[in-house]
Amino acid sequence: MTQDQNPKLREGLEACQIEYCGEKMFLLQDRIGFAQTNLVFTPSAIRIVANMNGRNSLEELQADFMRQTGQLIQMQELRDLVENLDKHLFLDNDRFRGLAAKKISEFIDNPLRKMRHAGSSYPARPEELTEKLRSFFDPQNGGPGFPRPLEGQGPKILGLVAPHIDLSSGGPCFAHAYKAAAEAIVPDTWIVLGTGHEYVENFFALTVKDFETPLGPVACDRQICEQLLGQTVFNLRASEYNHLSEHTIEFQAVFLSFLQPGARIVPLLCSFGHEEFVARRNMIDEFAALLSRIVFESKRSVGIIASVDFAHIGPRYGDRFIPDKAMIEQSLSRDASLLKALERCGADDFISMIYRDLNSRKICGVAPLYTMAKALEGRARGTTLNQSHALVDQQGSFVTFAGMAFYEGTDRN
Repeated sequence: MTQDQNPKLREGLEACQIEYCGEKMFLLQDRIGFAQTNLVFTPSAIRIVANMNGRNSLEELQADFMRQTGQLIQMQELRDLVENLDKHLFLDNDRFRGLAAKKISEFIDNPLRKMRHAGSSYPARPEELTEKLRSFFDPQNGGPGFPRPLEGQGPKILGLVAPHIDLSSGGPCFAHAYKAAAEAIVPDTWIVLGTGHEYVENFFALTVKDFETPLGPVACDRQICEQLLGQTVFNLRASEYNHLSEHTIEFQAVFLSFLQPGARIVPLLCSFGHEEFVARRNMIDEFAALLSRIVFESKRSVGIIASVDFAHIGPRYGDRFIPDKAMIEQSLSRDASLLKALERCGADDFISMIYRDLNSRKICGVAPLYTMAKALEGRARGTTLNQSHALVDQQGSFVTFAGMAFYEGTDRN
């Protein structure tokens, strides 16, 4: 094979520290889904890999490693390292781009988005999954109780906020949101705004696919998808491939397949940062206005689900401190302030609070939450149903999340 003389890591990779055979190592994984295998590197090797930016030659990588560590890495070792990265599709080069194009084409042509996280984030066997989902509603597990059948004319629900953390960590919080939906007049179609954890071109990415779950597929509302595609001035499918491995819509599909199996979905990933929001706010607001028209002017019943988590704090997320209990309580309190703004669909107040400190708490659901609040602004009122958190490593790193329901009208307490 031809060696990459100026190797460059591609987009969509994540390195995290692990303990392997009793030693500190680094796991390099593909968050988008092109690579089938994760790679494990020593701290010294990951130092070299991190410098593969497409500008440094092999000789420069070798010299830089010597300057930083005082150790010599043989050129053949360096070539072997590059070859291993190339073999597993971790480099941005012609070989990767050719194979990526083939995989993207195969994904786009398939009308079914295959489940990716069954067996890891939730049970793959239907019976086990049903039992697990039902357990999340148990008050002894922090759940709200199983939904009661809707009797007579109930409230009309227009939106939900539900977590996207693993179901094993956030299941009861999911249950609080979905119980509210089950006990209301529920939309036939949900526009699911999933947090995009990778770069999303044009900030929004649609896929026109049914979503597979162990309990059966959740159908895509192709009519509304076509309406979005026809009325959006930018390419809404430019980052469609991100849906392949992204879990944020899949988890909502699992709960819908359990409680509302006849529901249809419009799967949309959302992602934008502060600078993008400031520069392209008009574009984002215009898209939110389009979603609003679909919700409030369609002949069919349509609602919005924001699949989001809130704060990400601790060493796992780049912080140089070990969080304590007081920090968790403080973060939940700050979340509560955000939730108050969201309850009144105050999109502008919400985004101002987020970017006042440049999102220092690393809230990853900003884009879906802002978009939903903007779309429902002046037409709905929210209720916070549950706030919670989960510890995600032995160093006290944690994630916060919440469940909310949004009802038609603005006078709900």
